[in-house]
Amino acid sequence: NGQIARSAWQEMLKSLDQTRMLRNVKLKYDGQIRFGEVLYFTRLSVEADPNNDRDWRFADVAIICLYSHPDEDLLWLSSQTVVSCSRLEDIYVVDVKQILSVVAMIPHTPTLPSGATEARFFMMEKPGLDISPLSGNAANVNHLDDNYNAPDVE
Repeated sequence: NGQIARSAWQEMLKSLDQTRMLRNVKLKYDGQIRFGEVLYFTRLSVEADPNNDRDWRFADVAIICLYSHPDEDLLWLSSQTVVSCSRLEDIYVVDVKQILSVVAMIPHTPTLPSGATEARFFMMEKPGLDISPLSGNAANVNHLDDNYNAPDVE
């Protein structure tokens, strides 16, 4: 989709005013859509054929700290609009091809339907990301603004 994901390792080297926070991603993990923070990217040498010790290939992977599944009650009460997760401590290795898009994970402290108040993150995707390739060249719509004087379509 043309998005660039960065890693926490890369972003921690920059000053706060230069950090772009592009390290949170939407990914496919174990057949499910999940969210995670990319700690760093690396390339591993792996066996291409388990039956041949001399057949190796490189695999591009991301080291990721996953977020929990969204709180189901809050998701239901918000009509599927507030995807609220907590950050897990476990670290996973995933193929970079499993990363679907860059997302924002915005800190918030909701009172959950269970009555618990806790520090969590809600996920925000770039609006229209899933359908933007269907609309042609997205760069061509950047010139449109409130002063656009084209006739209305009726």
